[in-house]
Order: sequence, then structure tokens, then C-alpha cells
Amino acid sequence: MPADEQRPLTTEERLAASVEEKFRQHGRTLTDESTAEVFTISLGIVRTLLEGARHGEVIDDGQHAELDALYLGMLAAPGILGGE
Repeated sequence: MPADEQRPLTTEERLAASVEEKFRQHGRTLTDESTAEVFTISLGIVRTLLEGARHGEVIDDGQHAELDALYLGMLAAPGILGGE
């Protein structure tokens, strides 16, 4: 095994692997371009929901910032898995 494969995964890599595992359970992979595109579109809808929750005062700015960081981590998953 190459040395760099032995290093611990970053938080972003662990999140990407977790998301990928969910897709694999359904016979899909985020390394497939069309699956990654649908994933990205779906996350865009989730971001709209987060913005609405903030503007509707369902969540405060701090909560929104924390959730947005998670959103950005998930959004990066296809690129992390594809090595981009």
C-alpha cells in the first residue's frame, strides 16, 4: 500500500466516504458524473431550505453557519472522491 494511502482521512474525506457509502447502498456512486450532478442539484435545494429557515427565523445565524459548513462539506464529496 502506498504511503499516502496509510495516512488518516481528513474530516472532508470521511464525510465524502460516508455519503458515498449511502449511494453505494443504492447501487450508485458519486464518481458517476450524472449521479454527482443530481446530488449537486439536490444539495442546492437543501441550501435554499437553509436560507429560508434563516430568513424565517427558524434557525439563527450561528446555526445557519454551522449547517452551511456541513452543506459545503457534502457539496465537495464528488470532487474528493474523484480526486479533483
